[in-house]
Amino acid sequence: MSLGFGKASEGDPMTDILLPRPPRDSGWESDDLDMYDLPDHVELIYGALQLMMSPQRTWHDEIMYRLRIILDRAAPSDLRVRQEMTVRINRKNRPEPDLLILVDQPEYNRSTKWFRPEDVKLVVEVESPESEERDRFLKPAIYAIGRIPNYLRISETDEGVPALHLYRLEGNEYQLVSEEYGRICLDEPFKVDAKLKGHW
Repeated sequence: MSLGFGKASEGDPMTDILLPRPPRDSGWESDDLDMYDLPDHVELIYGALQLMMSPQRTWHDEIMYRLRIILDRAAPSDLRVRQEMTVRINRKNRPEPDLLILVDQPEYNRSTKWFRPEDVKLVVEVESPESEERDRFLKPAIYAIGRIPNYLRISETDEGVPALHLYRLEGNEYQLVSEEYGRICLDEPFKVDAKLKGHW
């Protein structure tokens, strides 16, 4: 199903960006992402669409590539690592983490577009200048609503080294468990202790 698009307001530096209009006055809902012809890698945050507004840097890409390899190698047979797939938290929230680890379920196949939060064991967000506020404040609150037990946020130090901030859900909020620099260390959902080798 296609949908009308409108331009950003005059004077906006992104006047060439086409922004979709919500299908109802109350905004977008999770199921809408499957019904309308939307751009790739759109996530839903509190009923509003979030589009990738700036190109990713090689630093971000390299972190995801190297971390994905490490997690894939360490994951047991009943868990899967997925990249840039949405999690349907509720009607108004369907975020897309950079990486996630989830329980492998028979119904998840090549046609799957989103995962249930109860199957997700860890979500990973790699910060960029554009996503920093969402990754630090908005998205952790949404993942907590979905009761996802572990949240890993990766930021960049002034020297370019990845700083890995691991949080665990306690009650209704995430609490910082550890901070590592250039290294991934996990006890849950499986044990990992490996250096993130790269051109930092």
